Amino acid sequence: VNQRRMIDESPAAEEFKRVQRGKLDALLALAEAHDCRRVRLLSYFGEPSTPCGNCDNCIAPPETWDATEAARKALSCVWRFAQHPGGPSRFGAVHLIDVLRGKVTDKVTQFGHEALTTFGIGADLSEAQWRGVIRQLVAMGYLHAEGEYNTFELTPDARAVLRGEVTITLRKTAERARGGKRAEAKARSSAATAHLHGEALERFEALKAWRATVAREHNVPAYVVFHDATLAQIAQIAPGTLLELADISGVGAAKLERYGPDLLEVLD
Repeated sequence: VNQRRMIDESPAAEEFKRVQRGKLDALLALAEAHDCRRVRLLSYFGEPSTPCGNCDNCIAPPETWDATEAARKALSCVWRFAQHPGGPSRFGAVHLIDVLRGKVTDKVTQFGHEALTTFGIGADLSEAQWRGVIRQLVAMGYLHAEGEYNTFELTPDARAVLRGEVTITLRKTAERARGGKRAEAKARSSAATAHLHGEALERFEALKAWRATVAREHNVPAYVVFHDATLAQIAQIAPGTLLELADISGVGAAKLERYGPDLLEVLD
């Protein structure tokens, strides 16, 4: 939202602003995607692709849900703000969520929004869940936030959602478990190695130990060297030559040159 405001308020030509808004929208959509990120990324450049099996969404697919009704409730509430007399026509996320969840606040009573038909219709979702819905509706181009206070207005595409012509599938907003990113990384690692057994699993552990040493030497996170999914493929296939190693997804020319001989030595 802040980046969009910076674009809108810049002295640049309108055509340049349009291009920058498009890039920002594409980046936001990529961040909120629940399908393969590689497919999304290549699609942006006009290249068809198939699921890569290596990105976070492929390794550990996020839970999704049919959020069509929730989306319609949120968009309807924004529309009713604009139609309600006696106050501003646009409000931000906090107030929108308060009205949807039926929370009586000074601001709600000040503008008479407790009388809206959308007041309290979203009480079944938590604040965190509504924040996820609203954020993803912005990413999908159904809501537009602008101005100093990031207030919302409907985009032309929102009409199809309100008419029930579009099904909205969103990522589930999960509460972060104890352990945070470390727990998430452990879950991704488990997913990547679920198919490994016996000698393949032993090779994977040896490759992880090698990767940890390399990462410490270069003072970089382990995933910068290789992702777990790539190590898992190497462990499963057990390539014996640099040519075979080059066929594995995630082993580009630069990494093949830098780490190839060492990887083959670990596998030997």
